[in-house]
Amino acid sequence: MTTKIMCVIRNSMNTELDLLILEIEKTETKLSSFRKKVFELKSFIEVDKEFSDSNFNNDDLNEIQHRIEEKDKLIEDTESFFKIGRWSFDFDNLEWSAETYRIFEYPEDYKGTLREFYMSCVDEKTAARLKEQGRLRRQSRENSVRNQVIITPLGNKKLLTFTTNPILNKSGEIVGIEGLVKDITNRITGKNGLDNFFNLSCDLHCIASFDRFFLKVSPSWVKLLGYTEEELLSKSYMEFIHPDDVHKTYEKIEVFDGITSVYQFENRYITKSGETVLISWNSQLDPETQLLYCTARDITKSQMAQDQLLSDLSSKDLLLREIHHRVKNNLQIISSLLSLQSGANSEEKHLVKLYQDSQSRIKSMAAIHEMFYQSEQLDKIEFGKYMEKLIGDLINTFASEEYTIDFTVDAETVYVNLDNAIPLGLIINEVVTNSIKHGGDAAGNVRIFVKMKTFLDDKLQLTIGDTGVNGIKNVLDSSDETLGVLLINSLVDQIDGKIEQMNNCGGTTFQLIFSDKLNIKS
Repeated sequence: MTTKIMCVIRNSMNTELDLLILEIEKTETKLSSFRKKVFELKSFIEVDKEFSDSNFNNDDLNEIQHRIEEKDKLIEDTESFFKIGRWSFDFDNLEWSAETYRIFEYPEDYKGTLREFYMSCVDEKTAARLKEQGRLRRQSRENSVRNQVIITPLGNKKLLTFTTNPILNKSGEIVGIEGLVKDITNRITGKNGLDNFFNLSCDLHCIASFDRFFLKVSPSWVKLLGYTEEELLSKSYMEFIHPDDVHKTYEKIEVFDGITSVYQFENRYITKSGETVLISWNSQLDPETQLLYCTARDITKSQMAQDQLLSDLSSKDLLLREIHHRVKNNLQIISSLLSLQSGANSEEKHLVKLYQDSQSRIKSMAAIHEMFYQSEQLDKIEFGKYMEKLIGDLINTFASEEYTIDFTVDAETVYVNLDNAIPLGLIINEVVTNSIKHGGDAAGNVRIFVKMKTFLDDKLQLTIGDTGVNGIKNVLDSSDETLGVLLINSLVDQIDGKIEQMNNCGGTTFQLIFSDKLNIKS
């Protein structure tokens, strides 16, 4: 905000300085022409005395000289009136006009050179930059504006703005620089500076009283609401507020009780043309005067953009949920078709087994999509809950009156994304199915356990197995790999994991370690 205001002030100053430079340059051009003519005429008179008999004599020259002096005086008066000084620098000698001397508060008893005096007024940072600026000015033909802070011999701190123009010789070479200088301290500091800030800011500034009236408003209010300043000050500001926000605004104002001195809130105003604008407020109470000093901002467009973004996100969420729902339904249809096919080929035992294994794998994927469209967060699911559902469904599928199947899930609250959830679900499906079929104890009862925890901060560790008595060692390394083993090894590679069989745990137990970016700790 400060940068914008400085730019506006600088542009305003530049416009004013450009106009003054133009007028002064026009006058100086005429004076230069006059001086040149006087010099030529005086030289000609000295060479040819007979010229005195012509119609152009010394009286004429004296008259021209007098007019030149009057013009010089006019330029000085103009500089004094507008408080603008002239300066020039041929890279060796520095020259100032009378007004420039006054701006710098030059003491009459100063013994050094003008350049030494100037350097005594600038601070160290400015002095360090001047050398580099001087090098650039020797090469640049462009006009520029720069600001400097000086401390005068009287101790006054001033902010000055300089225009800088190159001086060229007949060959087009840069032989010096010149320009104008103006003291803009009052435009930045004190009452004038505050007025400029108040009037030029794009934000909405105002001072309000507890009787619900504006006491002072910045021009931005007039531009936004379309009412004149007189109209804004003559009515209670509650009359400009959207009817649905009046009660809320009353409540916000009542918060200022002398203890809470700063408050932020939003409300809507109605413009003169009937449009609704949303305003964000930062208000502070002056306990002594009981006046509210407020800075506000029109956030209508940004709020509309935010609402549109939220609407788009909501639409995408609904679409993504619908996709997951349809994928789950399609997988269930495929599972049903496999079930029908299995019934049609009930005499082919190896086909029935193939259909059943395929069904369980498809159901595990369908369960993933079901959990995703039911989840509040569509990019991840809590995997512990998914494992409980998946294993529970598998047990129901293979339930038998001859023996019991039981399971326990001990999982930390961890989340996995879709890319990892489906491979993990299929791996669990293969291991649990194998345990249900072959992991019974001496009585045929099956006890399945699953544990999941974070491991080494950036990885997840999944342990899954049974307590059966017929466990086979080194299942994953067997040369006679079944389809299930091939599938497990392939899926582990897909998620960049590592799996091994724990041969000292009893039964058939596997430990899988993998990483998921949702659970990596920063």
